[in-house]
Amino acid sequence: MIVKLPFAGDRLALDLRGFRVRTVAPSAPPGRDAGALAANALDSPLAGPSLGDIARGRRTAAVIVPDATRKASLPAVLPTVLDRLRRAGIADSSVVVLIANGTHPAVGPERIASLVGPTAPGILVIEHDCRASDLVEVGELRPGIPLRLHPLVVESECLITIGTVRHHYLAGFGGGPKMLFPGVSGYEEIQANHALVLDLSENRSARHPLCEPGVVEGNPIAEEIRRAAELRPPDLALCLVEGREGGVVWAGSGPWESAFEAAIANVRRWFEVSNEERFDLMVAGSGGRPTDSTLIQAHKSLDAACRFLKPGGELLWLASLDGGLGSDEMEPFVAEPTPDKILARLSTRWVQYGHTTLRIVEKTRQHRVRLHSHLDPGIAERLGFEPTADPEAVLDGWRERCEGARVGVMAAGAVLPRTRLT
Repeated sequence: MIVKLPFAGDRLALDLRGFRVRTVAPSAPPGRDAGALAANALDSPLAGPSLGDIARGRRTAAVIVPDATRKASLPAVLPTVLDRLRRAGIADSSVVVLIANGTHPAVGPERIASLVGPTAPGILVIEHDCRASDLVEVGELRPGIPLRLHPLVVESECLITIGTVRHHYLAGFGGGPKMLFPGVSGYEEIQANHALVLDLSENRSARHPLCEPGVVEGNPIAEEIRRAAELRPPDLALCLVEGREGGVVWAGSGPWESAFEAAIANVRRWFEVSNEERFDLMVAGSGGRPTDSTLIQAHKSLDAACRFLKPGGELLWLASLDGGLGSDEMEPFVAEPTPDKILARLSTRWVQYGHTTLRIVEKTRQHRVRLHSHLDPGIAERLGFEPTADPEAVLDGWRERCEGARVGVMAAGAVLPRTRLT
């Protein structure tokens, strides 16, 4: 069996003949016409009025969109949203498209056009900076922790969010309310929220058991994100679900709770599978660009694949990582990447990407992970990976040691074990 795994902007073919292959794959249909799906969702919302009705009579609009680390088919979807605003009487010069970077780095002016697609000359497209000095406080996440948002989000008379809903390794699901918080909020409150994943008090280092992908109820990170959205709820949320190999297969709009819950139901249906069978050997990709561009983003597929591996199992992981780690804030943790050192650093100052590093080294200690990437081999080895320039050589070694073995293959990005909801 020959399998082709997305890798950066291309595909890598791997020869798995001689193995008993079981594909761990989503059941989602292929992507469809994203623009048509968005248009139908905006004109026939799941609840409440259409975008056209909401925007009519309002003078300004802000549209929050995902940053470059997310797939949302914006060049096809965004023009439909902007068209509905224009038809409702909001001038292009009164519309801003705000890229929800959260703590992620800015893409820069040269890449904005490829991210959002063509826009009318009067429409302002800007990137959110979580460290900006002009963020506006709209309330408190919890006592002593204010929530600050981009001023245009607070001032706009019509606020729309566009986001792809998918599993998130801490917050249960991405998209939906995450477009507001952490998407267009302040750095300190983002760190405070993500810090809920670990209890570092009194020399403890316990991970909260419900800060997991697919878990919403009882997940303190997810619950706080929902509370944050209520402090400045969007007038309409457009939620998207990816197809089997990218694109968009479903779109729904309405109040953020309605659109988000409907999207979650589809993500559960299409991107969760039984994990009753665990593997000694697995091959996994990271979905290609942009989700395999940095270690911060790609590690989510590593996390997913390891949930189907037996303890001590071996994983051949393909992720381009041509963007390196993904944040300078990760570097101090990578310099001393042992759980004890990482936890010691986090106990003095919480940094979300320190926790990301912790999750990575936990995986490489529990499993043998053979990494094919463009990441600096020295960094990869420090994190516990075994860099390999030749994936076929790894497979040949498996054939010699384990002829006819069953091999799990997660080719198209993250699929998660079915979430236990009770």
